Amino acid sequence: MTRRDLLLARVAASAIFFGNGFGIGTWAAQLPRFKASLRLSDGELSLGLLAFSLGAVALMPVIGWAVAVVGSRTMSLIAAFSFAAALLLPGLAPSLPLFVAASLVAGACNGTMDIAMNTNATVVERTWGSAIMSSFHAFFSLGGLAGAAASGLLIRLDVGIVPTLLISCSGMGLLFLTTGFWTMNETEKASEGHGFAWPRGPVVLLAVLAMFCFIVEGAIVDWSAIYLQTVAGASLEAAVSGFAAFSLTMTICRFMGDFAVRHLGRTRTLQLGGLLSALGLALAMILPSPLAASIGFALVGIGLANTVPVLFSTAGQMKGIPPSMGVAMVATLGYGGLLMGPPLIGFGGEILGLRAMLGLLIVFTFVIIIMSQRALQRSTVQFS
Repeated sequence: MTRRDLLLARVAASAIFFGNGFGIGTWAAQLPRFKASLRLSDGELSLGLLAFSLGAVALMPVIGWAVAVVGSRTMSLIAAFSFAAALLLPGLAPSLPLFVAASLVAGACNGTMDIAMNTNATVVERTWGSAIMSSFHAFFSLGGLAGAAASGLLIRLDVGIVPTLLISCSGMGLLFLTTGFWTMNETEKASEGHGFAWPRGPVVLLAVLAMFCFIVEGAIVDWSAIYLQTVAGASLEAAVSGFAAFSLTMTICRFMGDFAVRHLGRTRTLQLGGLLSALGLALAMILPSPLAASIGFALVGIGLANTVPVLFSTAGQMKGIPPSMGVAMVATLGYGGLLMGPPLIGFGGEILGLRAMLGLLIVFTFVIIIMSQRALQRSTVQFS
């Protein structure tokens, strides 16, 4: 492969990550409109959110095997077009049961795409010869911001739900069609007699680390605004500043993450990330003012920015395990943590209060710091 072809493959993989993030941003921006159009309560809307997450997680143990059979390029493109199409379904649903079913299908397509594109990214990274995984995840974060912004603009122009989704999904489809010509082609052979990619062997510790990272991330995404409003005393308009700070610093630091991994190494990147996350959570807990909490959540965004890219990249380089299987193993338990985080904080907050639950998240960040070296020492990454 020439250097030009490899560069195009990297651009194509980045575009697929951007498109996936754009879809997630579009989905998130439409949630209030789904709730209003179907006249859903908070609990009923939560069923759709849960269905989307469950759909993403449910297929992950077998998707790794499927990617290994058909190849990461083919599965990435199939899943990408399927996700762009499935994202239309919730907007067409006329009732709660159909909305939940549509969310389940869209989530399943998103989960499949997640495994396939991360596998393809590890293939590109391995061929590239240096750590570049963080840049792919940076484009996912950037896509999320772009998707939410584009939907916000269409909403401001009073464009309906279905036309908004049709415009956004058509744009995603066009992006995927264009990048498909340059996506790196690799077909793996499944090395196992079955297709169930539950974490095992040396991947277990990586998967556990991913679970703790996603628990913290999910808690910040779903509860930071509520924490600022109910604990820190922020106004309703200012309450989103915590999540905005978290998202912005995460996006920026992912673009700088490859530089950090190359100079610090993977283990130190994880340990420093865990430490910064702990400091940010401690700041938000000890000084529960809007400004201090927002700064704290910004530090968490910096800390978590490159943990998951490092873990996915490492899982895709494990000896004796196809990249798709390794990524699927880590993603299965990792996204399980994303499911557990928000309700864990919610139920715990009912008993102990949200402020006290930040202390539990701090414990999780110290687990990341302590486990990092042991989890990565058995990896067979070709570059640091």
